Amino acid sequence: MKIQKTKLGSWLYRVGIVALFFLLIQVPPVAVAIANRHPHNQELAVGLAVIFVVIFLFIITRARRLYHRYNQLAGGAVNLGLVLLGYLTLIVGMAVFGWLNQYFFHQTQTANNEIIRQLLNHNRIITVVFVLSSFTLTPVAEELIFRGLLTNLFFRPNALWSKMVLSGIVFSLAHTSTTLVSFLLYCFMGMVLTYVYRQSGSLKNSILIHGINNFVAVAIMLFR
Repeated sequence: MKIQKTKLGSWLYRVGIVALFFLLIQVPPVAVAIANRHPHNQELAVGLAVIFVVIFLFIITRARRLYHRYNQLAGGAVNLGLVLLGYLTLIVGMAVFGWLNQYFFHQTQTANNEIIRQLLNHNRIITVVFVLSSFTLTPVAEELIFRGLLTNLFFRPNALWSKMVLSGIVFSLAHTSTTLVSFLLYCFMGMVLTYVYRQSGSLKNSILIHGINNFVAVAIMLFR
């Protein structure tokens, strides 16, 4: 009975860790949305920009500490070949899912991307902070949570598909989707990033892919 309680307690503790970070990662965009409601209030924008960055730094610091405690994989170096392969896989997958989303649901972009687009170009300070964080702070924080913690807290070191599926689903839940196809798109992204992390043994590779993907996506939104 004691063993069962111990296992249950450990499982709830691990679920609680992921749930807490899942909620925390939703907070920074809220600060951006609040600032955008008052585009001419520069003092408010500066204050919310500071809050935005501080929350991200808190998430990264705490998640990194837990990641190093529970990490099951030997850290590897940056594998540029795997990064390139992973990124190209993302591009192909997003193109396919994007076409399916437009064909079946008449969406030219996902609801998550539409929300991001609406957050841009309202306040210069917030826009700059948000854009810079999209390919720096955000990839680091999300990879630590959805790959570093999630895959190491619930599965054995040699597991692959179970890690990919769970990480993909939870990663997609953290991104706004209004259609099944867009949900599967983000799930696919999460699975690809998990595969890269699992095969390389280092979060540096999935962070790099995530950062490049976000940089390109936000750059396209800005230029449009």
